Amino acid sequence: MATSSFSREFVLSKEAAEIICEELDKQTESYVPKKDMHEELKKGEEVFKRLLPHL
Repeated sequence: MATSSFSREFVLSKEAAEIICEELDKQTESYVPKKDMHEELKKGEEVFKRLLPHL
């Protein structure tokens, strides 16, 4: 398997290509955000309303 980048060409052995393909096919854990964005937006809206009560 051969692939190229902007300045180099890489040639992989069949075994290396198979290992890479196996790793890419593995299932990964779903991303779980550290913060609840709806809750963060709600907090921001409350702060905004408190700072600018005339709006």
